[in-house]
Amino acid sequence: MIENIKAVAADIDMTLSAKGGDLPEVTKKAFRILQDHGVQIGLATGRELNERLYTQWEFWHMDRPFDFLVGMNGGQLWDKEHGNFWNMELMQPETMKEILTDMMDIIEPYEVSVNVEGGGNHGAMYIKGELFESMKRRGWVFEDYTGDIDGFCKKPCFKILFRTTPEVEKMIRQRIAERWSDRFQAVGTFPGTVEMIEKSINKGSGLARYAEMNHIDMKDIIAFGDNENDDPMMIQAGWGVCLLNGAQKSKDCADDVTEQECEEGGVGCYLRDHYLIPKGLWEE
Repeated sequence: MIENIKAVAADIDMTLSAKGGDLPEVTKKAFRILQDHGVQIGLATGRELNERLYTQWEFWHMDRPFDFLVGMNGGQLWDKEHGNFWNMELMQPETMKEILTDMMDIIEPYEVSVNVEGGGNHGAMYIKGELFESMKRRGWVFEDYTGDIDGFCKKPCFKILFRTTPEVEKMIRQRIAERWSDRFQAVGTFPGTVEMIEKSINKGSGLARYAEMNHIDMKDIIAFGDNENDDPMMIQAGWGVCLLNGAQKSKDCADDVTEQECEEGGVGCYLRDHYLIPKGLWEE
């Protein structure tokens, strides 16, 4: 465990809370105490940075805003104190069309749910299942372009998401590895969901960019996650912690695993038991 934490970065879904859920009280308290003692608290998510994320602290009824946000799996960065904002380059429509055309022999027969994020593009195909639930949680209205590649690719985006069964997910991953690995990577964010994004982008690189901008050594940062897209962040941070409910591969690459799941306040309990209580900073 880090002796003196300078910053905490945590994934949202299934790390800090269940999808669309509240932040457990123990985690709110742990964050409040840490911020009172000068520790920077930030979110590291696969989502695009938007007004909902900037005000996530209000949705969770926290005392103060987050100090930084890493969005789009490391492709975006916002810093509250300095007002810094950084974006990765958008994927252009020509490239999107090449990818979708190449993937159609998998997408159409298996009716794979596909959508894009970033650049104001809300195109989607086969809106159902988890994609439909995601639309309800975020209050988005996806534009249905099932079978219409030109319409789907009318605006640039940051990434393309595929939601399907684990078996078909393997086919998509293999296709990306065989034909697109020179530029893109496949990253899992939830069982059956894989994202296609620039290979140089990950939450670890996004967190490192934040640390450099704020003169914080990565060895003084603790990172919490639960799935594949969190692994680079947990590896590169000084101390990486996977949630008890996390994927086994993520547990294997982390320095430690929480004793509680996300809905039980795994992040807050871990900070309380392994840092705040030993430091004499936790008050009942």
